[in-house]
Amino acid sequence: MSTSPSALDALLSTLRVDGDSATAHIDTGWMQGRTAYGGISSAVALAAVMERHPTDAPLRYAQISFVGPVGGDCTVATRELRRSKSSLFVDAGVSSDQGFGTAAVFAFSGDRASHLDHIRLTMPDGPDPDTLEPVPDHKVRPPFTRHFDMRPVSGPRFDWKSDVGEYLTWVRFVEEPSCHPMVTLLAMGDALPPAAMALFSEFGPISSMNWTVNMLTGAPATDDGWWLLSAKTGYARGGFSVQDMMIWNRAGEPVMSGSQGIAIYA
Repeated sequence: MSTSPSALDALLSTLRVDGDSATAHIDTGWMQGRTAYGGISSAVALAAVMERHPTDAPLRYAQISFVGPVGGDCTVATRELRRSKSSLFVDAGVSSDQGFGTAAVFAFSGDRASHLDHIRLTMPDGPDPDTLEPVPDHKVRPPFTRHFDMRPVSGPRFDWKSDVGEYLTWVRFVEEPSCHPMVTLLAMGDALPPAAMALFSEFGPISSMNWTVNMLTGAPATDDGWWLLSAKTGYARGGFSVQDMMIWNRAGEPVMSGSQGIAIYA
């Protein structure tokens, strides 16, 4: 077995903390067009925050805005907004020579005692990932997707025309990282194409504008590296779409929910 670091671990090894900011290098393998994949810029921001503002509480919430392109040598400026007995709020901004790129607010908080125990986020039925064919290499695949093994359960692969704006796909890293599981999950959580692309009758550019993330467990874990990712759009009009997102682990437990707004140039 190879002892070399995974691509994600190798990227995070470039993270250096200096005063009120940190630096990191996002290489071309994590790009999509002229900007880095949103999941990786979000993960770099989180890793910098966890390094500069340590806490025993797990990540509970993230609000991320993709303001502009980012990549190459990056600076991550962080600021502690509030620290209390029960929670910590920190904001982070990722910039590069292309200007300001990614803005994020992260909230850390542990579980609280509560009489409520209610879960309706049931994992959809679907085949085991080992029985499914991986997404083949294709000229339209952005470079960052090659870091992931993707096994579609439903939704088109590269046949863009569909009557349903939805993707359901098993995803794992090609090289399993050893970094913090919250950073790993954030780096993977935005890996699917925007669900509105499943409705395309003709191809066109897209751009994620924001991403809201809710962590449903303080210790995300799965078997064999597999996570089931879902993206569903309920609205696509006027060059803008919104979608709901979910991640379950191999045991069918919901681990992350979210939503996203996307600009569509088609």
